[in-house]
Amino acid sequence: MGRINLKTDGRIRRIPSKRRMLGRPRPAPNTRTGSEDCGWDDPEATPSEGSPSGADLTVLLPAHNEANSIEQVIKEFRQQVVLPTGADFLVCEDGSTDGTDRVLRVLAAAGEIRLLNDVARKGYGEAVRDGLRTIKTPWTFFADSDGQYDARDFWKLWPHVDGYDMVIGRKVEREEAFHRILLSRGFHALVKALADVPLKDMDCGFRIVRKEVVDAILDDIGSLPFSFWAEFSILAYRRGFRVLEVPVSHRPRLNGTTSIYNAWRLPLIVAQQARGLASLARQLRRANARK
Repeated sequence: MGRINLKTDGRIRRIPSKRRMLGRPRPAPNTRTGSEDCGWDDPEATPSEGSPSGADLTVLLPAHNEANSIEQVIKEFRQQVVLPTGADFLVCEDGSTDGTDRVLRVLAAAGEIRLLNDVARKGYGEAVRDGLRTIKTPWTFFADSDGQYDARDFWKLWPHVDGYDMVIGRKVEREEAFHRILLSRGFHALVKALADVPLKDMDCGFRIVRKEVVDAILDDIGSLPFSFWAEFSILAYRRGFRVLEVPVSHRPRLNGTTSIYNAWRLPLIVAQQARGLASLARQLRRANARK
């Protein structure tokens, strides 16, 4: 397969800060007339005709204790995204204790990935943050490395990047434990009530983000310790960046279970998330009042 040109026009587009309902976006902005577009969740949104060079895109995966499956996941993303586009491939290893780091060092030595690793465990959000800080390309394609996302779904997101600043995957059917699904639904209901953000899957770990959005948002994240991408999405939406959600598939984990959202930790997680959301909502109201 030949490489696909990933080059886009490099412009960032924002919308006014006033809220708009979800729905079908209008056509992309006309550079001659200055007309504006706004769009949210619409799988039928008109794709752009711009296409991905390797110098425009970095694929970013975080990894922690995925020794039995990480090589398979990396192979899938290399075959489906990295090789067709020539994209840079960065993996952030976060203090694994099961040998994940050894597997990744072998792959890095073979030139299959760039590796950013740390002996000490920093946590998901800090590992992702460190990875994003090192990326210089105009676009980052982020995916969790537990094997639950199909790398081929990148091609569902990419056609929309010319018209949006962030394109988020929206899981059609969640392949997760019931308590995690319940927690997610409650969280999204709280966000809609407190932060006025109507996105349906704002914490999805499968998205394409423009570098200007990362630069504007990254240093302000810190209110939601268990929801890095949700907070990122909330801030991006409320600051007027144009966001689109596109349906993607979701599979069972290739190996083991998550160590974060265990049922016995739910009361603590719910309490911390509720406090964090309340704090974030107050910050957003103050920021809006200053405008």
